[in-house]
Amino acid sequence: MISGDAYGFISNIFAIKGKDAVVLMDTGEDENDLRTIDEGLNYWGLSDLPISHVLISHVHFGHIANAYIFRKRGAKIVAGEADSDGIETGNEKVVDFPPFKKKPYVPCPVDIKVNDGDVIDAAGLKFDAIAVPGHTAGSMFYRLNMDDRTILFTGDVLSVGTDCKYSELGWTGGVDYDRLQYFESIKKFSKLHADVILPAHFQLCMKDGWKILQDSYLRALLAWRQPAEYDE
Repeated sequence: MISGDAYGFISNIFAIKGKDAVVLMDTGEDENDLRTIDEGLNYWGLSDLPISHVLISHVHFGHIANAYIFRKRGAKIVAGEADSDGIETGNEKVVDFPPFKKKPYVPCPVDIKVNDGDVIDAAGLKFDAIAVPGHTAGSMFYRLNMDDRTILFTGDVLSVGTDCKYSELGWTGGVDYDRLQYFESIKKFSKLHADVILPAHFQLCMKDGWKILQDSYLRALLAWRQPAEYDE
């Protein structure tokens, strides 16, 4: 984790060391975030390695605004196909809470547009792309198996509550938020296995991540009054 704040709104940025290169999860939103990312890479001894890929969790401003800078540095930008138009054009999907949007958005080409079930080969690592629409139309989980653990990078779709005791569902105020899609995504990922949950905001869950996934379904039922259906 090279940027973020467990109790704030700064986006969590993760760096994954692969074979002779680094993969980033999201980009932050401004020069301060970029400086923190570079300092974090240096702190962990990764600054001499190239960034081969940036995997974007979703189209919102705080997660994509520095994408064009990393692409200029040589990284390939990866994003869900349904969010790629916003990243490339800066349309109305690129939103955030004021006053956190601190600068104009610079559109950035997306080099690899992924859909559910795609596998991204990045820096010698294989990331599974899992489509989880609802928070945005193209929100993605990225799954990585490393050191006998399954790691899920969950973006804003799923966060972790205090002391990893419960789940938190993502923001519902985006222009392309869709509750029905979101609920179907929750049903889908509540059946997944994960050891580690690494969300794009707030705390991390370093063990028994599957409990957080299952808890999200219960919380959605209670919050949204959905029928209690869970297909085996």
